[in-house]
Amino acid sequence: MDEMKQLAITLMQCKSFKERQERLSEALDHLSFNHSDLYTVWFREMKKRELESNDPNKITKWLNNPSSKSFVKLHEALLLVKNNNIMAIEEYIKNLKCMLNQTIENGTNIDVAVKICHLIEKSTKLTIVHENLKHLIHQVNQLNKRSQRHMPTENFWTNHFESPQVDPLQQFNTQPAQHMNTPVWPNVLQPTNLKSVSGLPHFSMECFGYNHLEMIAKTNRAAILGDSQSLVELTIINQEMDGAVAKWLHYLKLHKYQWFFNSLSYLEIEFIDEDNIDDFIAKVNKNSITKGAQRKICISTKTLRDRPQKLNDLLLALDLEVTPNELCEFMSYMRDILHYPIPNKNCVVGDQLQQDIVLVMEKLLNQLLEKLGMVRSLIAQSLLGMSINKYLECILLIIGNQTFMKQQIDKSLLFAETLKYKVQRMPRNFN
Repeated sequence: MDEMKQLAITLMQCKSFKERQERLSEALDHLSFNHSDLYTVWFREMKKRELESNDPNKITKWLNNPSSKSFVKLHEALLLVKNNNIMAIEEYIKNLKCMLNQTIENGTNIDVAVKICHLIEKSTKLTIVHENLKHLIHQVNQLNKRSQRHMPTENFWTNHFESPQVDPLQQFNTQPAQHMNTPVWPNVLQPTNLKSVSGLPHFSMECFGYNHLEMIAKTNRAAILGDSQSLVELTIINQEMDGAVAKWLHYLKLHKYQWFFNSLSYLEIEFIDEDNIDDFIAKVNKNSITKGAQRKICISTKTLRDRPQKLNDLLLALDLEVTPNELCEFMSYMRDILHYPIPNKNCVVGDQLQQDIVLVMEKLLNQLLEKLGMVRSLIAQSLLGMSINKYLECILLIIGNQTFMKQQIDKSLLFAETLKYKVQRMPRNFN
């Protein structure tokens, strides 16, 4: 134990990240070469802990074990949980909410709670946890400031996993009117598109009918620009699409070229290809774009153009028998394409694209439920396990997109709750 403490002190005293990595690498090399058996045991234990931290079933067991230092396990688990493991993250949120509330009400375990809150605040992969618990974290921090004495830690970390009393599989109905007031996934999956967000453009929830997607760049032009303004001057800024495009460019790691896209309309962006990109760059007439970036832009805009047809192909494919590998590939595509901008009413007529996306998600859910019914236990790193996490990521992207209507959000949330209910009621093997 003393040697571990000394190693930790030595690493923390390093002046740079590079120096710390070198020291750590030297220590691990020494351990693996001179104490190979110990190194193997240590490595296996770390892998085991990582698996347990990402297994909601294991989380339940050690949080419910009064003999374990559950707050220490919880702190470690938050370090090891993967940011795309939505099921595990939601379980942590539920338990953390109860724990922090008990600290606030009773004034106990303040030091422990503050340490965990600090980890949540500084970790970028725990953003979802922080967003859902930031009000409680603030209260804990305020309580810590007011506290004048050290509070003894108690083991009050109890399990708060409760099984729902209603089976959503029996009440599954895609009519949004019947589920408008039904609370679903209250912790992680909260719609963010029904309230304005500071710094982002506002997208209206109203659409003009349900005809197929029409790329009409002058839709609502009079309301935005006035009839006297030329169509040539239409850009994503006055189309209120610059926020969505900015997120897309960050996802593609092309955000340094935001100046280029801000000078074009959504229709122009969609039709950029290898033959005309130089003309668009000349039109903007500001800076240059490297050839590598140009190729990446053209590939991405082609994906944008092909999206409606690809969704139609998916709808047909999902009516047939789908292998686990194909299902995982479909999920990867949906997760990727949902990072792409969805045109608002200033760019297109109707919301056919959103309707197609929700319909694809419904068919994907049916495929997942069918596959879950064919396995005896769920393994996290299996194709099916990865598909489930990707599906839940897609739901998060949908409910965070301001171009989807409320009934589409409600329907997507119902999909997520149905899948979660099914997963929680089957054996899970994460070993």
